[in-house]
Amino acid sequence: MIRALAIVALLAGEARADGTRLDVAVGHTVEVDVGYARGVVCDDTTLVEVDLVTRNDSNIFVVKGLKVGDTTCRVGTDVDRVQHFLFDVHVKAAPAKGHS
Repeated sequence: MIRALAIVALLAGEARADGTRLDVAVGHTVEVDVGYARGVVCDDTTLVEVDLVTRNDSNIFVVKGLKVGDTTCRVGTDVDRVQHFLFDVHVKAAPAKGHS
């Protein structure tokens, strides 16, 4: 019975790690509620600046685009927790400013 519950918990956590695409422009910020997930690691930290902040008893993954490119970020690196997320982060050029 305990083993079955452990498998269900692992599968529930894996379902959250779906490679969600995040698009962010250089100089802009995107925020995603990640519940109780703790810890973050990205493959290429030259492309993004990341942080986890807590608001209203929930953790928010904050991503700021630094330069154009693609990277993968995992939120939820704490081995004592099952919940984790996998994000495909696509940093694009900042929108051109309109001329008046």
